[in-house]
Amino acid sequence: MDENKFQDISMEEAMEKFALNKVKDGDILEGTVIKSSKDEVIVNINYFADGVIPREELTQDHHEDITETFQPGDKLKVIVLKADDGEGNVLLSKLQAEAMVSREDVEKAFEEKTPLKVKLTEVVKGGLRVAYHGLSGFMPASMVSDSYVEDLQAFVGKTLDALVEEYDENDRKLIFSRRAYLKKIQEGQKKTLLAEIREGQTLEGTVANLASYGAFIDLGGLVGLAHISDLSYGRINHPSEVLAIGDTVKVHVLKVDRKKEKVSLSLKSTEDDPWKRIREMEVGKIYDATVKKVIDAGAIVQIDGGVDGLVHLSELSSEPVTQASEVVKEGQKVRVKLLNIDEDRKRVSFSMRDAKEESAGYFEEDTVTLGDLFQGLMDKFKED
Repeated sequence: MDENKFQDISMEEAMEKFALNKVKDGDILEGTVIKSSKDEVIVNINYFADGVIPREELTQDHHEDITETFQPGDKLKVIVLKADDGEGNVLLSKLQAEAMVSREDVEKAFEEKTPLKVKLTEVVKGGLRVAYHGLSGFMPASMVSDSYVEDLQAFVGKTLDALVEEYDENDRKLIFSRRAYLKKIQEGQKKTLLAEIREGQTLEGTVANLASYGAFIDLGGLVGLAHISDLSYGRINHPSEVLAIGDTVKVHVLKVDRKKEKVSLSLKSTEDDPWKRIREMEVGKIYDATVKKVIDAGAIVQIDGGVDGLVHLSELSSEPVTQASEVVKEGQKVRVKLLNIDEDRKRVSFSMRDAKEESAGYFEEDTVTLGDLFQGLMDKFKED
């Protein structure tokens, strides 16, 4: 066969093939990446002209390195923006092709309240810009988390699950909520926990909030309350003295009210109970202690080991006392004598007055007085 004829036939066949594969604006095609640069990606779309995807039609992330993201041989779904861009190439868009498919996903997720994985691309006024497969949305700052977010920048670049809060294709409105997703997850976890939780269990939780009367502990969707009296064996004035928001703690389940969805918790471990030392304590013995609180009835003191007790006003001093603050202050180191132990009520009473008198008594026994020196002479004088 004549070589020129062969070449002519091959060219005719090739042209016929390209004619059959003619592309037009709006076509959705699959292309294969040939090469990529910082500004564009060139793809083979099985056409006599290559396809060009500009950076802005590839990604919404201004910081993304598209030379790393799109490698030769990668398959991409694209839409034809212009069959001829004026330079002999076909202008394509990956984002717009994805957006056409993504709108169906978004509409379905909005109706069924199912989550979508979205990428948070940048901080804008009032919140974050969100990308979902070619669609651009918005996440208000108040919907980023179920708790206050101080720095929105920390979320940029993250891919997170979120619910579609609002969607209107005509108004081009697409709002996502991470907070709503977290709430939905927590509701499911809450129901599971309420069904499974039992009194006496030891669980791990996170301190969610502090109030003057106790600490709220998040058990993973179910929030329980540990009363201030159940935070420490020692006396405290406020939960912040022993806890901080965000702390991970082990708690013991005291009571569960499934109807009211309330759980009472305690941070006090039975192993650490200072009352286990009660048998080692002796009535009448003197102990070193610290004044923990000054009250109308006297002073609450704590001896080494953690046992608290009351020093009544009448036991503070041998002198009359109308207010405990006249004699002691919080944090002061004192010596006390153990007067009584009430194991049933877990109450202990101490005396500072008796401790001082006994100490003084020991001192006097070791002191030689003038009477002691002259006692013998006086006795002899009487005999004479």
